[in-house]
Amino acid sequence: MPIEILHHAGHVLYRSEKANDLRRALERAREEGVDLEGAMLENADLHGANLEEIRLDGARMRNVNLRHSNLEEASLAGADLTNARIDGANLEEANLEGAILVDANLRGSNLEEAILARANLTNAMLAGTNLEHADLRDAVLENANLARANLEHASMQGIKARNAAFSSANLEKCDLRDADLTAIGATSANFERVDLRGATLVDAVLAGSNFEKVDLRGCNLTNADFTEANLERCDLHDARLDGVRFTAANLEGVRGLPDPKNGGFPKAGPYR
Repeated sequence: MPIEILHHAGHVLYRSEKANDLRRALERAREEGVDLEGAMLENADLHGANLEEIRLDGARMRNVNLRHSNLEEASLAGADLTNARIDGANLEEANLEGAILVDANLRGSNLEEAILARANLTNAMLAGTNLEHADLRDAVLENANLARANLEHASMQGIKARNAAFSSANLEKCDLRDADLTAIGATSANFERVDLRGATLVDAVLAGSNFEKVDLRGCNLTNADFTEANLERCDLHDARLDGVRFTAANLEGVRGLPDPKNGGFPKAGPYR
């Protein structure tokens, strides 16, 4: 029996006489260079599929199973991947711009150099994910879990990440200008040389994290917790510091702190 891949409007995008299941039909369509924009793939079991360079822009893929699949350089711009299982998959250089990944599980996946600009990753599981050099500009990451994720050199300007978890994540040299990081949990994370100009970190828990040489100019740090954090040589000019906790933090060489003689913070204290 032939396997058909349908557009969400109902017409046939691809028909295979040789494939014995939907996974193989997709692989054959990829091999033949077929554009599957708008495909209806909801609830499909595609685990372990080789979908390198496949074109699935705007596809309907809610609840799809893509565990351990190869989606390197795949185009999934605007696709709906709500509640998808994509853990352990390879999405290196994939295009997910504007994709919906609400409640998606991407644990341990490789998203190096992937495009996720304006994607919705609310409640997404991204623990242990590799997002080095990824483009996450203006993405929504509210309540997302990025614990132990590698975000080195990621572009994250303007992200909305309220209540997200970044514990033990590596964010070295990220661009987080104007990001909303309200109430994030980022204990023991590495923020070395991150650009956080104009970001909001109200109520953020940053205890034990490394903020060496971080640019925090113009940040709102109201009630942020930097207990035992390393802020060596960071820049706090024009930052809002109401209620900030610097208990046992390393403040050596910090610029922009209020003068201790006028009731400001001490220059440095015992650090771990």
